[in-house]
Amino acid sequence: MIKPEALRPGGTIGVIAPAGSVDPAELRQGVDRLKGMGFRVVLGASVEKRSRYLAGSDRERAADLNQMFSNPEIAAIVCARGGYGTSRIIPFLDEDAIEQHPKIVVGSSDVTLLLNHLRQHFGLVTFHGPMVAPNFGKQPSSLTDTWFRKILVEGWGKGPLTADGIKGLRGGQAQGPLVGGCLTMLCSTLGTPYEIQTEGAILLLEDIDEAPYRIDRMLTQLKAASKFKNAKGVIFGTMPGCQPPSHSSYVLEDVICDVLADQTIPVLYGFPAGHGGEQVTLPLGIPVQMDGNAASVTLLETAVR
Repeated sequence: MIKPEALRPGGTIGVIAPAGSVDPAELRQGVDRLKGMGFRVVLGASVEKRSRYLAGSDRERAADLNQMFSNPEIAAIVCARGGYGTSRIIPFLDEDAIEQHPKIVVGSSDVTLLLNHLRQHFGLVTFHGPMVAPNFGKQPSSLTDTWFRKILVEGWGKGPLTADGIKGLRGGQAQGPLVGGCLTMLCSTLGTPYEIQTEGAILLLEDIDEAPYRIDRMLTQLKAASKFKNAKGVIFGTMPGCQPPSHSSYVLEDVICDVLADQTIPVLYGFPAGHGGEQVTLPLGIPVQMDGNAASVTLLETAVR
């Protein structure tokens, strides 16, 4: 795996919108928070554009990403938001720019597709983490800020990724490179050139506002595609809006345990990653160790150089 250079204090963050159109107020709030953390911020040309539900045309959104990779002043690329549309820009990426200038790329939700493509196709360590408008803007969090700095600026590694609320659904220990992201997006890659590869890996899965039967359906689809067969373990996010109604006789964790009952790998639930108010920045492609009994995740090496 290619580790990008660390984001230095006072470094410049390039903000792009590879998917959906961005709320201007949330964008400004997020940019102000990044500036308050001591970083310079440069916006891509199409970040505030709107083409139906997208932030500009496919070529415009791809051009922003290509330009951020080419620009030597940009130390890290942080996505403005998810939504939909990232898959449409992948055919227009400048492979030479990415290979010659590997950089930090941070995002989640629909951006899962870009993170996965950069990791699998280019061998670049990518970062499943907070985005400018929804996280730094709409839902600021000291935990989000802390882990963004620790992973990307301080180059922290070889230690536990501590957070409250994580619980073990199945015991056991496992070790492997961390991969994954938004469950819906990962299912959408099946049968495409961007299909998620999970062999020997710890699989991160998270989503938002999906009914339990839809989570069941997507997990069953991944299982049918053998994505759990050779994986070493699974870590679920907090899954906001995915629990059944409060009067139900079951919870989402029961659904997960049922679908994965025939698997022999450790499973964790409730890790603050992806959708939700708090985000731990997670390096994809870097080895982690998970312990289903202790409900812990440990990073085994630094993700930046």
